[in-house]
Amino acid sequence: MSRKNYGLCALCGKEGELTFEHIPPRAAFNSNRAKIVTLDSLLSEPERRPWQIEGLHYNNLQKGMGMASLCKKCNNDTGTLYGEEYRKFALTIAKLLQENPNLDNLAIEIERFYPARIIKQVISMFCSINNYDDTRLNALREFVLDKHKTMLDTSKYKVSMYYTRSRYARLLPFTVSVHFDEGTSGIMCMSEITTYPFGFILYLDPTDNWNYHGTDITSFSQFDYNTPVSAQLSVPIYEVNNWAIEDYRTKEEIEAGYKHDSENGFK
Repeated sequence: MSRKNYGLCALCGKEGELTFEHIPPRAAFNSNRAKIVTLDSLLSEPERRPWQIEGLHYNNLQKGMGMASLCKKCNNDTGTLYGEEYRKFALTIAKLLQENPNLDNLAIEIERFYPARIIKQVISMFCSINNYDDTRLNALREFVLDKHKTMLDTSKYKVSMYYTRSRYARLLPFTVSVHFDEGTSGIMCMSEITTYPFGFILYLDPTDNWNYHGTDITSFSQFDYNTPVSAQLSVPIYEVNNWAIEDYRTKEEIEAGYKHDSENGFK
């Protein structure tokens, strides 16, 4: 008998039994067993490379990647309303990535897709991986729960998308990142979801002095649930070989970093 989980639904906030939410939807390349390695486990052996997970402790998810985060109604509703459009979009992009193995940016015309359904599925996933007590997500929950609600507040939220051929997945709740560049500095709070063939970054309170990654798709929220569009999308393709947020270095670049740290006495 499977163990039941109880808590607050990540979307509606009602307390009760939580059902398993696939992140991303099961039909979008997420139906096979997933090995989930925690950050503590990855950091337990500093010399181990991020992609070398053999022998580390992991959680074995037979149903695919995800977590018990939604009540049955919210799980069914989001799957019915948004999951199918996300699945079609994922299959389209995966096919194009296979057909264009040497590109680092994919510029294509996508005909008759529903941007509102895609971004609402993405926001739903971010709500699932972050703490329900975080009131900064309240407007996003309302956006997902009302299929006709439009217009995310771009002064508070920015959603970026990239494509990836990597099978290294990461579900990263909100993290504060700091950067220094040519005498200037910036602080940004962000959450990231990477699951083939997509990566998504949710930025809170975006500013003008941050080096944003991916293509901004916040404008997807301008459209109504029933409005199809055809659009030219130009989206970068990143490698993902590491657990760190906004880290898209190749394995060779990561190895060079280890070598530099070793030569300079850093562990």
